[in-house]
Amino acid sequence: MKTSDCTRLAALVVLVACSGCPAPKVVVTDEHGRRKEVTVDEAARLEWKALANKLPSMSAEKRVEPLREFLQRYGDTKAAEHALAALGDTYFELGRWQDAAEQCRRIMTDFPGGTHYIHAAVRLGVSLARLGRTSEALPTLQSVFGSLGKEQKAEVAGMLAESYIDVGQPVEALRWFAELHRYTGVAGARQAIERRVVDLIDEHLDFTGVRKAYEMLRQAGIEGFPLGLLSFKLAKIFYHILDLERARGQLEDFIAAFPDHPLAAEAGNLLRLIDERGKVDRRVIGVLLPLSGEYREYGRRALEGIQLGAGIFDSKAGPDAPLLVIRDTAGDPDRAVAMLEELVLQEHAIAVIGPMVAKETYAAAMKAEELGVPLVTLSIRKGVPGLGRFVFRNFLTLRAQAELLVRYAMEKLGAKRFAILYPNDWYGVEFTNELWDEIDRRQGEVRGAEHYAPDAKNFAPPIKKLVGKYYLEARWDFVRERDRIRREIKSPLGRKRAMEKLLKKLRPVVDFDVLFVPDYFDKVALIAPALAVEDIILHTDSKWKIERLKKSLGRNRLDMIYLMGGNGFNDERLVQWAERYVQGAIFCGGFFARSKRPATRLFVGRFRAAFDREPSMVEAHAYDTAAILRMLVEKVKPVDREQMREALLGVREFDGATGKTSFGPDGEAQKELFLLTVKKDAIEEIELEHGTDAASG
Repeated sequence: MKTSDCTRLAALVVLVACSGCPAPKVVVTDEHGRRKEVTVDEAARLEWKALANKLPSMSAEKRVEPLREFLQRYGDTKAAEHALAALGDTYFELGRWQDAAEQCRRIMTDFPGGTHYIHAAVRLGVSLARLGRTSEALPTLQSVFGSLGKEQKAEVAGMLAESYIDVGQPVEALRWFAELHRYTGVAGARQAIERRVVDLIDEHLDFTGVRKAYEMLRQAGIEGFPLGLLSFKLAKIFYHILDLERARGQLEDFIAAFPDHPLAAEAGNLLRLIDERGKVDRRVIGVLLPLSGEYREYGRRALEGIQLGAGIFDSKAGPDAPLLVIRDTAGDPDRAVAMLEELVLQEHAIAVIGPMVAKETYAAAMKAEELGVPLVTLSIRKGVPGLGRFVFRNFLTLRAQAELLVRYAMEKLGAKRFAILYPNDWYGVEFTNELWDEIDRRQGEVRGAEHYAPDAKNFAPPIKKLVGKYYLEARWDFVRERDRIRREIKSPLGRKRAMEKLLKKLRPVVDFDVLFVPDYFDKVALIAPALAVEDIILHTDSKWKIERLKKSLGRNRLDMIYLMGGNGFNDERLVQWAERYVQGAIFCGGFFARSKRPATRLFVGRFRAAFDREPSMVEAHAYDTAAILRMLVEKVKPVDREQMREALLGVREFDGATGKTSFGPDGEAQKELFLLTVKKDAIEEIELEHGTDAASG
């Protein structure tokens, strides 16, 4: 008989197969060299003992063959159970899940009362899970759980928890983490489990999952961890979706059931928060502005507009006049959130104006939605009103400017083709995207777009690229004339002069009707002369000027364009610095102090009387925002914040300094913008037909 490489026992098996014969015997040679006759079971036991001593020193790959040989010889003996368990564990270690499952299943079939039965059932379940046969795996593990000892229960519960996570069932995983926590006695291990469960709940359970897990653990009779955690989490979800009554009930149940829970103090604070947020002083309007720090000048200007709009300087204030409570955000998001909470929970404000700066606006908007307080922001950044039901904006937006500019260019000027020259910063890129989207929506065509560095001083390269004077090798007229010069002129100096003359006379390829420059006046004052240097002519209605330009340029026809931009153009210094180069430029604004609109003129007069200076767009929008809230407080008289939100959504054509303002269903202000142009030495307003200049923001 072939002997195993893992044992030094020499066995000569003599089997007598006859009815009524005694059990088969095996002649073996023990470690002392003595031969003796033993039963097959005894021989298997001796050989397994020797093999078992060798296995720990062998790699997993090398354990497989001797174990399989042992089972071939002694598969019907009691020792086979140990060999099957060892072979199953080896396959498990090697990741051969199918082979591991077969050995474990054989143990459970052939040795149902054996010492390895429970271990085999666990290994079988995990192997099946690794094979993706979840429906077979997890019931197998659960079926043996009640038969396990405390330590084994902890081990199997951990396997079940991780297996359920692997198969995407976090709620079931929580149940087994609860069992693992129950049967784990080491404090450090319990803390690790608790951290694992917190991560599981935060990362994998939505509202429905938290609620399902909470009900499942209650029905399973689990009274400790993590039931308390789920109860508190459920209360916080109710709070964040503004179901305050259910949040209150859940918090009260949590505190009653888990008075010593680590989260009990936070639950108590949340209960008090619910009580405080329900208190509203219908006259109090909170104000969040950066009155210190980098943006203090903007905050100060906005505050003056708010004070004027709220009627602070009126000689007689009625009994329903609003009360302003002002807080300084310093331009800091965390401070803005803290100040907003103070305005709502301590001052009981019915609505809040601000903030202005992008980062603090986003942070405050999220907190306003959580607190359920209307927040009317003064921020230009995209997407602010979309942050929540209680978030509004009354300020000039890039989208509103793009809508008006493109509409006017296409409907009034007859333009179809556009070019864009923009700074490569957030303002330039976002404004360009809005312009491009609006052009596409109206089926216009963007013929070119070039950018420049935000701190650029030389604009010739991007302008040349727009009009075909940069990549000259692509122009057949240039290449043809250059080749002629090279052929006919032999003198280097003559060639040089001829090339200079060629470049000077090379006409720009102006294949667009409008050039948008989404930047501020200081850059436009440099760009406009650079356009003239490249012989790009701004549109003019002056016949004598057109004839003079034709003569000076030697052309029979001029390809004139419109120079257009946004509110950044709206500064008298543009005219002072660029003079004739910006004549006829068209741009929009959120406010124009010299407008003939009655409401605008009234605001400008009142502001000059109060502060002895000219107001800007910031003061105008802040004024209108405060005036709108004042009107609602005094006339509509909402008694809670939800009524104030509905009242704001109901505002229609409020005639203010910045135009007739309405709020859309998304909380974005819709109003009449100002369309402006440079005429001679001043900025003038372009009169528009009624209803043509309303835009969101």
